[in-house]
Amino acid sequence: MTGRLRQSTGRAMAVFSRICGYVTGSLIVLSAALITYEVIWRYFLTDPHTWSLELNVFLLIGATFLASSFTQLERAHVGTEVLDLILPKRWIPWRILFGDILSCAVCLFIAVSVSLYGHQAWSEGWTTDSTWGPSLWIPFALIAAGMWLTVLQFLVQIVDAFIRLHNPTAEKQS
Repeated sequence: MTGRLRQSTGRAMAVFSRICGYVTGSLIVLSAALITYEVIWRYFLTDPHTWSLELNVFLLIGATFLASSFTQLERAHVGTEVLDLILPKRWIPWRILFGDILSCAVCLFIAVSVSLYGHQAWSEGWTTDSTWGPSLWIPFALIAAGMWLTVLQFLVQIVDAFIRLHNPTAEKQS
């Protein structure tokens, strides 16, 4: 039963991380379109918008941090694979597990810190200094959401790694 629950959780997290990857791609396309719009508007109408740059910053913050769980799912980040060249083969799964645990701890620290900071921004009504003045809880919420999703993705991978290291045949039985 717990094996099925673990597999279901892993699949659900993988689907959610992939959705975040698609959302991230959409945010980048939207940001590129808004930047193009702003450049054209400035050039032909010589009338800059106060909101465009800040909105693009918010979109790119969201894209960066929401993509982190998808990036971790695909293990597409910069890693320590160079160690695989000098470590014995049997140590490689332990290196990956150790790196995942350390990375998860860092992401957890960031997630908690930014969540607290975002709550403070929300409760105290912090806004940017621009004339548009959007609320600062928005980028903090995007960063926190991305980091929490990444922590969850790490936890799924850490549990899977522990199970594979403890019972190498568990992977083949699934």
